[in-house]
Amino acid sequence: MADLVRAIDLPLTLDFLAVSSYGNAEKTSGEVELIKDLRLPIAGRQVLIVEDIVDTGITLNYLLRLLEARQPASLRVAALLSKPSRRQIEVPIHYLGFEIEDAFVYGYGLDRAQRDRNLPFITSQA
Repeated sequence: MADLVRAIDLPLTLDFLAVSSYGNAEKTSGEVELIKDLRLPIAGRQVLIVEDIVDTGITLNYLLRLLEARQPASLRVAALLSKPSRRQIEVPIHYLGFEIEDAFVYGYGLDRAQRDRNLPFITSQA
């Protein structure tokens, strides 16, 4: 996130929310849990959801429905990675870094059972 924010040359306000459908597992449970909600109101604001990875689409679909109900002026999605072969629910991705094959990836902010987020690169499990 820090690399992205440094690259944006516009005034912005950051807020964070946390959701999970994985827990400590490598496969989604299909149940999305809101762990931390936004602190700031988004009604009438331009909102960009920044996702590390879009896999099944279940979590992103949950986020879109949750935030659309709060009436932002616009709601867009940016994702570093996308696994279209795993998609169960079609979701919009307006800005995409890379499409990848179906492999478990971690590093550069992505965790493997809460570990290895600090790797300076993205790798996959063999």
